[in-house]
Amino acid sequence: MEKADSSREDSKWATLDRNILAIIFNKLDIMDITMGASRVCIYWFLISHNKTLWNTIDLSKFQHKRNNVIYKYRVDDEVEEALRFSNLLIKMSHFFFNFCEVKGIKLRNLLIEITKLSRTAPKNLFFNFYSNIKKQDLMYVAERMPNIEKLALPVSWSLCNEVNSFKFAFSQWKNLKTLIMAHNDFFIWPYTFEFRVVGENCSNLNNLKIMGYLDNKDAVEIVRYLQSLKRLSLRCSSVNFIGLLLLIRGLGNLAILNLTHCQYFRFNSITINNVVQAVTQKLDKLIICSKNDCKVCKDRPAKFGLHAFYEKYWQNDEIEELEF
Repeated sequence: MEKADSSREDSKWATLDRNILAIIFNKLDIMDITMGASRVCIYWFLISHNKTLWNTIDLSKFQHKRNNVIYKYRVDDEVEEALRFSNLLIKMSHFFFNFCEVKGIKLRNLLIEITKLSRTAPKNLFFNFYSNIKKQDLMYVAERMPNIEKLALPVSWSLCNEVNSFKFAFSQWKNLKTLIMAHNDFFIWPYTFEFRVVGENCSNLNNLKIMGYLDNKDAVEIVRYLQSLKRLSLRCSSVNFIGLLLLIRGLGNLAILNLTHCQYFRFNSITINNVVQAVTQKLDKLIICSKNDCKVCKDRPAKFGLHAFYEKYWQNDEIEELEF
């Protein structure tokens, strides 16, 4: 008798109204959907193609380890709270999370599974800071997700030197409006980063965030090729005053500049006061922090540990458009 009841209950899950299922699936992360819910039955597989589930592909929540294998974190408090909002979801979560437990998957394989369900729906794509993105991964994603408007991309020396893959990827992302970059090769990047490729292909790019190191050469390239910028964040970066003045004076549409938690390199008699003066003459808003009272600045390591520091803070920003 108990077995018959259990069978009927599972049948109810399999035929639950598609709109209700879509709401429930929207409380799950992409790994739960691709590796779990979509494999329960054909009905759930079809629901997993709902475009509303795939507006944002957020890979930043998962744990990335060597060999580019992604591991799922425990279900966080926010998701657990969402799953408790009705008895229906409690039963649903119990049924689902006992169906499939994901232990680890290669980044490329996860991207393949995602694109099978998402098609061209994604508009936001956020990689994990420690994602080791290969040129094949970048080209695969760009070809199958051409409508990306907001991109969070960790950039390494090996990826930067794959100019052809960069050209192909950004040639697909014509709708890109927001680019967030953080490097994981401090001593090499961004000397080879192709701002020209971005500028020539992404005419709608209004928002740029660079976390790492910005020198004069990069400032010149940004001014030359990214004139559409309205908001620029160098949050937590190492910058020099000459480069800052080049950006402020050279970017004709720039309105907001975020310099919170930056480390500055002086040049001759130029100081932060010169930068502030240039900003007040041209920009609408300059965002800075008080170095003496700033907890983030105090958290910055003197020499080693910059990767952990960047990873901790790169998702946050005082400019709303540059948060994810």
